[in-house]
Amino acid sequence: MTDFGLLSRFRRMSVPEQATTLIAVPIAIFICGLVWAHWLSNVVPRTPKSVPAEAVFLWAPAVGFPGGLPRRGNWLACSENLEKIRCSLWTIDGVNEYEGEFVGYPEPTPVPPDQLKIDTAKTDNSVQVWTGATEVPAVYLENGRILIPRDLFADFKKQLDKAKADRQ
Repeated sequence: MTDFGLLSRFRRMSVPEQATTLIAVPIAIFICGLVWAHWLSNVVPRTPKSVPAEAVFLWAPAVGFPGGLPRRGNWLACSENLEKIRCSLWTIDGVNEYEGEFVGYPEPTPVPPDQLKIDTAKTDNSVQVWTGATEVPAVYLENGRILIPRDLFADFKKQLDKAKADRQ
């Protein structure tokens, strides 16, 4: 009968060594699995082909496995189109969930296209409003400006004004 190297080595161990190995190996595999799951849950996924390269990833709260798997979140990108700011929101897989014109807050003033750099940390934790089956975030820019959807302006303004008053 053919014997594998590890199996023959295991058979030559004493009983206490075998018991230690049978306990330690599964524990080590489990710990490695947890480390891998934690690492994977914190790595931004690859940008899908249907999403522009300049889009940022906004993490959604983890559900399910304690390590944050499956990963959840949305892609967000804003650009100027015919002197209007248009922002789009995609699922993690690149399915477009929302697209619309965004305007400045607190007043719907224009934002220069060179200042459309999204602050992911602030946008990730920002006020959000449901439109249909999609939750659309207020978009915080690195220059401190806030963009909100024109068609949801009243709803967003009310929530942002309330959040501002609560902080004071």
